[in-house]
Amino acid sequence: MKRLIGIIAAVCVMCSFSQAAFAAAQRIVINGVVQDIPADMGEIIEENDRTFVPIRFVSEKMNKTVKYDENLKGAYILDKSDMYIIQEGKNFISKIENFGATTVTTMDVAAFTKQYDVGGRMYIPIRFMAEAFGYTVGWDEATETVTIDSASKSE
Repeated sequence: MKRLIGIIAAVCVMCSFSQAAFAAAQRIVINGVVQDIPADMGEIIEENDRTFVPIRFVSEKMNKTVKYDENLKGAYILDKSDMYIIQEGKNFISKIENFGATTVTTMDVAAFTKQYDVGGRMYIPIRFMAEAFGYTVGWDEATETVTIDSASKSE
C-alpha cells in the first residue's frame, strides 16, 4: 500500500512539473495595456506548444485594419502603406511593402480557422504575427502573460 501511495505521489509531482513547463497564456499585454478577448472575437488557444490568437482582434489592437477574403481563405492586414497576407492552412505571412516589394516569412506551424456558432475565427501564433509586424514579444512564466511592445510604443 505504501508503495502504491508513493507511485501515485510521484506521478502527481511529475504531472505538476510538466503542466508548469507547458503553461498556457492567460493574458496578453500590448504596449502596456491588458487586452481581454471578448467571447465573440475568439479566445487564446494553446496548440503545438504555441499560443494562437484570433488575427482580427490582436491586429486591430496593434492599430491594423483587417479584411477577410472568403475566396482567398485568408486575411489582408493593412498597416499604413504595407499589407500582410495570411492564409488558412499556410505557414507563412506575405508582406507587400509600400504596395511594391514582397517579402515572405515562414513559420513552423500553419494558420487555421476555428468555427464557432456565429462563424469562424482565423488563428496564428501570437509571437510570429507580432514579430512580423516589428513588435517585440516577451513571456512572463509567473503570470502566464504574453507581452507585445512596438519599437516606438506609439502605435
